[in-house]
Amino acid sequence: MERLSKLLATVGLTTREVEIYLTLVEKGSLTARELADALHIPYTKIYAHLEKLEDLGLIHADRQQRPARFRARPPLEVYKHLVSATSQVLREVKPYFDSLQLVYESRYSEAMPTFLTLIKGTDRVAELIQEVVETADAEAYLAIPFEELVTYRLLAAIVEESRRITIRVLTTQSLRPRLNLPPRVEVRSVSEMFGGGAIGGAVLIYVKYGGELSGIYSNERYIADIARTYFNHLWQKAT
Repeated sequence: MERLSKLLATVGLTTREVEIYLTLVEKGSLTARELADALHIPYTKIYAHLEKLEDLGLIHADRQQRPARFRARPPLEVYKHLVSATSQVLREVKPYFDSLQLVYESRYSEAMPTFLTLIKGTDRVAELIQEVVETADAEAYLAIPFEELVTYRLLAAIVEESRRITIRVLTTQSLRPRLNLPPRVEVRSVSEMFGGGAIGGAVLIYVKYGGELSGIYSNERYIADIARTYFNHLWQKAT
């Protein structure tokens, strides 16, 4: 029981909820009152556990009866359901851990080997631009040529981090009116840009290809130096 409770805790079940499910497996369908009495749970608290178990797909409530009776779903069916649900959650959180790994490697570059990662998708590009800004030690240079990247979230991050570091933003003349930033953030524009980038402790370089943003993200100093040199070249020509 203790071992099972610890394992099921990883999917959000408490020891009490495991006890309720096992009781329904062993004793068959029971009312809320019968469950409360069998497990010595206050009757006023039993329904919160039952609702959670029902939402997770572990039990079924027959509300056509009065009072309602609760029964356990087949254990093998529950197991398959939990495997599917857990796998889906892990798939959904993987991109966040990928991003965290990139931040970790850029922050602890002295202890980590250099890396070069291919990036695809507007959301990932936007996330990494923000992370470059938030993890920069002293300055961050941003080249933002695409309107889908000009979001409230990114602008808020620039405003916040500009209190801590120097930030320069290069954009197109058409997008410049949308960059509502404080005077401490220097903004310049050019007529058009083929691609964009973000330079700080790490460097992100991206373009739009086939209607989708894609690029590279790296902590390689040589790539960062090239990106910084090109940014400064455009910056001097911008107004």
